[in-house]
Formats: sequence, C-alpha cells, structure tokens
Amino acid sequence: MSTTVRDTLVRERYLLRFSWAMQDYPRYKPVVRELRTELTATASEVGMRQAVADLGHPRVLADAYLSELGRPVPRWTTGAVWGALAVGAVAYLAIAYGIGTLDTIGQMGGGTLERVFLGATTVFTNDDDALSVSSSLTWQVLAFYACVFTVPFLLGARVWRAWSGTPTAARAAHA
Repeated sequence: MSTTVRDTLVRERYLLRFSWAMQDYPRYKPVVRELRTELTATASEVGMRQAVADLGHPRVLADAYLSELGRPVPRWTTGAVWGALAVGAVAYLAIAYGIGTLDTIGQMGGGTLERVFLGATTVFTNDDDALSVSSSLTWQVLAFYACVFTVPFLLGARVWRAWSGTPTAARAAHA
C-alpha cells in the first residue's frame, strides 16, 4: 500500500511538531528519521491517522526522550528565533521611522533632514528630484543590533540550563 499525499502530510506535520519539541535532545535527527520509518511501516497496517494517534501527543513523546537526559538543556533554536524576531522588529521600526520621516518632509514642502543615532548619520531626502535615505554604519550600531539579538537569544534559549543542575544519575550517586 503506497503512502498518499494526505498520509504524508499527516506524518510530516506530526514529525515537525515532534522535531520542534526535540530540539533540546542531542542528535535528535536520527530519532526523527527512525520514527518516520516506523510510522510509514505501521501506517501500511493500520493507516497513518491511527499510527500517529497511537504515538500520542508529539510533546509528550519528546518529553519521554528528554527525561533520559536527566536535566533540562538549552533550546538553541528557540533562542535563535527570538533573537531574529527582535532584530526584525527593530529593523521594521527603523523602516517605519524612515518612511514617516520621508512623508513628513514631503508634507512640509520637501528638503533634506540629517539625523544621528549611535554615531551613524542618516540623511533623509524628499524633493522633486529625489526620494532617498542613506546611512552610515558604525560599531555602535553593530553593537546595538548584537545586543538586540543576544538578549532575547539568551532568554529564549534558556542558556542558564547549560550550567544548571547535574544529571539525575550523578545526583542519585551523591545522595
């Protein structure tokens, strides 16, 4: 019995949710590959929906694997997503500010405006001949964006987990 498109979508959706929950697990990709193979084999007997249902919720399955580690570990992918979203939000705000500034200059009859932020000079021009924004890049701006990325990255990744706690077996040995 061949796998239908619908069965493939059901399987891959489950595996995506499982992979996201397993990001803490070292070398989780072989586990996902093995689970994909088992799901496909089981689906030929009972159907994909039933095979997925028999596994239960993907987070619960992932938690069973993660409990083998004996301690919580950082979630690097989540941290990277948080950091990227923070940088994206700041970039969006900078673009919105630029568009608003250009619109304001245009409403005032046109001209050029120069602003300095963290040592970077930005020149806004809106007149009959040109509509432009030009800016310089300084180490302060790079440091600002590095901080905007790093703080949410560290919080989202829960980086303190890298140093907190000892594995369960080591705790039991000390008891």
